[in-house]
Amino acid sequence: MRVKACICTDIGNTRDINQDSALIKVANTKNHGRISLIAVCDGMGGLSKGEVASCKAIRTLESWFHEELSMLQNLTENELWDAVESSFDRMIRRINGDLRRYGKHRNLNLGTTLTAFLQIGNKYISVNIGDSRIYAVRAKEVERLTKDQSLVQDKLDRGLITEREVFSDAEKSVLLQCLGTSHAPNPEVRKGVLKDNTTIIACSDGFWRTLGAEDIRKKLCPQMCLTDEDMLNQCKKLVEKAKSRDEEDNITIAAACFEM
Repeated sequence: MRVKACICTDIGNTRDINQDSALIKVANTKNHGRISLIAVCDGMGGLSKGEVASCKAIRTLESWFHEELSMLQNLTENELWDAVESSFDRMIRRINGDLRRYGKHRNLNLGTTLTAFLQIGNKYISVNIGDSRIYAVRAKEVERLTKDQSLVQDKLDRGLITEREVFSDAEKSVLLQCLGTSHAPNPEVRKGVLKDNTTIIACSDGFWRTLGAEDIRKKLCPQMCLTDEDMLNQCKKLVEKAKSRDEEDNITIAAACFEM
């Protein structure tokens, strides 16, 4: 499997601090081939030190990839996936606890979203807390792999607002789940098989809020991602498009194109 990857982040039009953090890790393993981890965390702008929360979460993910995940590589495929799911759940709880303790000792409220995609062979698991998103981009389609844990998503599910009203809703930034401010985060977990020639992107809400599926497909379908540099240039164009549409938040995308 060949993997091309890049990260693009921008402070945006109005913010003083970039509270987004992102990660891509790729490694070769003896028993399970190429493995990849893609993640984006969006520190909550309404709370103190959102940039600290997102950075701490990403650093924990990175340590988990290098240390805990590497220790599981001698397991069989079925054993590995069972262990990964349990290990990921413990890690998320650890991040949540660490952020709560950090805030308590400094009299701060801090929180972050977390969305992550782990690929091992042709299978994947995605984990989502909050309203950052993961998309699978292919030649003719864009598939959303996560569901926002937000108040507007809940309103939409219950038929209280329409798709067109989502972006103008006064409560569009209210999250139902995040890391750091709740006792027991309940992540959305999804498992699946990775299709050949797919670009996986993880992004903050500053990226997806003003960009439609067709905007994303045209720039980040595998045919447009021939090299890492091509991908980065396409991501930068999308970031600039979001800014031109008056997006006010930080904008972050982590993208990886998989060719099997």
